Amino acid sequence: MQAIIDTVISLDVVIMHFMNGAVRNPVFNWLMPLFDNDHAWLLPMIAAWVGLMIFGNRRSRWVGIGALAIVALTDPLSSRIIKPLASRIRPCNLLEGLNVWTNGAWIVLPDPVIEIYRGSYSFPSSHAVNTGAQALWFGRAYPRAKWLWYGLAGVIGFSRVYIGVHWPSDVIAGWMVGAMCFCVVWLIWVRFVPGFPTGGGSGASIKPPEDNVGGNA
Repeated sequence: MQAIIDTVISLDVVIMHFMNGAVRNPVFNWLMPLFDNDHAWLLPMIAAWVGLMIFGNRRSRWVGIGALAIVALTDPLSSRIIKPLASRIRPCNLLEGLNVWTNGAWIVLPDPVIEIYRGSYSFPSSHAVNTGAQALWFGRAYPRAKWLWYGLAGVIGFSRVYIGVHWPSDVIAGWMVGAMCFCVVWLIWVRFVPGFPTGGGSGASIKPPEDNVGGNA
């Protein structure tokens, strides 16, 4: 087991240096830090959610309420439960030579790293947990736009590694946790929300199963 863990850690370091260094370019250097600023992407999402709740139909409002339920599950689970239990140190606080976005500027970490650049723990990436779950939720509710949502979650996950604040495995694990949270909320919605459609925007309701008279359930 220890050998497997050591192999995963070694791969994490190799992939980290590749995604944080080898693929660097001026466009990414400008674009990726935008996703570290919550105001750059969270406020537009809140505005879209408010618009969905005010101007949407009944189905759209249930989709919006479900998105809120997902946030209520994913964010505390990742930030307040899993991260303290895992207690994993961020790469920007450990790995020399990384390119790190901090205080509005790029820096290269010295060897050895002697400063704490992010005070919270690393595993999993809460950005990946939250956006991964939301991408699956809205992608399932509105299949025609699913690749837009999946792409956004992918770019945000990549940005966490690119700016040096998360290991690649933090992001992958975050997407996995987000997927599990999505499944929980989606199953609850399908089971308990009357008439909630399973997706596609057709407005078709979920029909309850017929009574199995005289048979086994």
